[in-house]
Amino acid sequence: MKTIKYLITALVLTLVMQLHSQSDDVTKEPGYVDFGDFTSLEKSAGVTEVELGQDVLSALASISSDEDPNIMAILNGLKLVRANVYEIDDKNRDQLMQKVNEVDSKLSNTSWKRIVRTRSEDETANVYIKMNSNKKIIGLVVTSFENSGEAAFVNIVGQIDLATIGKLGKKFDIPSLDDINRKDSGEK
Repeated sequence: MKTIKYLITALVLTLVMQLHSQSDDVTKEPGYVDFGDFTSLEKSAGVTEVELGQDVLSALASISSDEDPNIMAILNGLKLVRANVYEIDDKNRDQLMQKVNEVDSKLSNTSWKRIVRTRSEDETANVYIKMNSNKKIIGLVVTSFENSGEAAFVNIVGQIDLATIGKLGKKFDIPSLDDINRKDSGEK
């Protein structure tokens, strides 16, 4: 009889752990975008990588609640904030520009909506949003390439309020996020 209890308990724990791990898999979220492999760029001169999962975002939300209640509301709806930023040099320039173009092409041919597009001789930037059936933003992607600066790839997954997303960029010093509102409104 004890053996059956142990087997049932082990089975229940296994199922709970599987369900928990499946629900925490942010790659299955509709707002998630796979930018591909950045391994070859990891040894570049200037590299910044930020990855904040839901557990870290929840902890940051509770810490930030005294400073700014709006930040807490923003963070509580998020499941992932990921940014990969690379300083551009002669060795990685073509590869980074190709990656920006690949992401742009990939998102242009799906249900993502481009809300910002900037093209000039020295700069390329795109901002995409993904909306659910209730017209709520559930994903945000920013790609940017400044010929003599940096290339950035940002993905935010979860409930997003575009009007306050710039605060998130400033709070965590994430390039390209702190000026989304300006670009979206046509400011420079």
